Amino acid sequence: MAGSQSEVFPLPSFSDPILAARVEAIRQLAGGVSDRIAVMDREFNVVYANASAWTDRVPDEVPAHSAKCYEAFAHRTDPCDACPATKVFEGPDVQSVSCGSGGDGAACGMHQAFPLSGSDGEVASMLVLFKPTVSPKSQRKPHVPEELPSPMVREHLGDLIGRSAAMQQLFDMIALVAESQATVLIQGESGTGKELVAKTIHRLSDRRDKPFVVVDCGSLPETLLESELFGHMKGSFTGATANKRGLFEEADGGTIFLDEIADTTPTFQAKLLRVLQEGEVKRVGGNQPIKVDVRVVSATNKDLSELVKAKAFRQDLYYRLAVLPLSLPPLRERREDIPLLVEHFVVASCKRHRQSARTVLSDVMQALSEAAWPGNVRELQHYIERAVVTTAGPHLTCGDIVALGSKAPEEGLRTVVRDAVSLTERTRIVEALRKTGGNRLRAAKLLKISRAGLYNKLREYDLQ
Repeated sequence: MAGSQSEVFPLPSFSDPILAARVEAIRQLAGGVSDRIAVMDREFNVVYANASAWTDRVPDEVPAHSAKCYEAFAHRTDPCDACPATKVFEGPDVQSVSCGSGGDGAACGMHQAFPLSGSDGEVASMLVLFKPTVSPKSQRKPHVPEELPSPMVREHLGDLIGRSAAMQQLFDMIALVAESQATVLIQGESGTGKELVAKTIHRLSDRRDKPFVVVDCGSLPETLLESELFGHMKGSFTGATANKRGLFEEADGGTIFLDEIADTTPTFQAKLLRVLQEGEVKRVGGNQPIKVDVRVVSATNKDLSELVKAKAFRQDLYYRLAVLPLSLPPLRERREDIPLLVEHFVVASCKRHRQSARTVLSDVMQALSEAAWPGNVRELQHYIERAVVTTAGPHLTCGDIVALGSKAPEEGLRTVVRDAVSLTERTRIVEALRKTGGNRLRAAKLLKISRAGLYNKLREYDLQ
């Protein structure tokens, strides 16, 4: 019976192509999963619901017509007084809404809601994930209300780390989209982990045993990028001394990750669009189409919808790439994850550099949690690795380490590099004095500098 209910509400025809593509992608990935999933429009009409969404209904209760969400899932004839999920329509900055377990707004069992925007950037519908349901029989037995346990918080999904609400929502979406074959667009600032998300999607998909190929579109000129992705024929250009398979062919059956897709030219975008539409490539200098079965995951740190409006990116390609969009939160919006990340990076860095285990004391951890980190997780990772390499002792406690991690973004890379050099030099001086029992002459010889030079450094670093 449950299987037949997925066809109670047939998919409507959408005038907006990107919204239609997104709902179709959701239908493809949600049809065979046990999670309860539905799509509703701004007027609370059920646009789509998978078979599992109806498992709490007995046959004579299933609506025989297009229904409102409160009719279909909350068993009501009147609208709910307040639905927390509708917050996704309040503005473009709302990435998702978590629905609480109490109150009238959660009568349908909603767990999370995500906005689905159209080509104009306006949120037109919402994707809703429901809490797991119980069987119809057990649901109707009289019972004494009990306090439900809070959902389990995951700290890892693959190599992704985080316990914040933003990361929990991202984990849920990744697990959902991984089961699909649709294209995925990952958007986020530099250093937020877009490639790691792409790898996680691949590893959770049914393509996990096939290749995962990474292409940095921003680092290659147009002609070389075409040759790398699509391959070329012998003699097609100077230096083409043999036929070459492209990366799309190398990734056949697997996933190709196109990083910095916003930095490509309109000419290349037109050729990529054809590959996505036809499922085939033509090598540079060749006329024979070659069929490929590749899932495309792309990423950018720019707002593609704004580039489309400025006619700096093809609108039709954007529709193809953004069927399933994912937004990665910057580190400043998930500061509660920083201690977890720091502990992970310290352990990994000590192991990589064959150093004894280090601990991070609470005052240092607090300073790291309050730092700006304009480079996001990547900057934090590099900073921790540098700190492990350039400091001695069982604890990361040095005040210079804290200061270095807290540099404001406008001070730039040159300042960070200068401070890193100073930190390394200071550490070497302290280590030399320790080895020589405080004998400055012997320490200067060990450091291969003059005694006067050592005295100057001692004053500079306040080591008197």
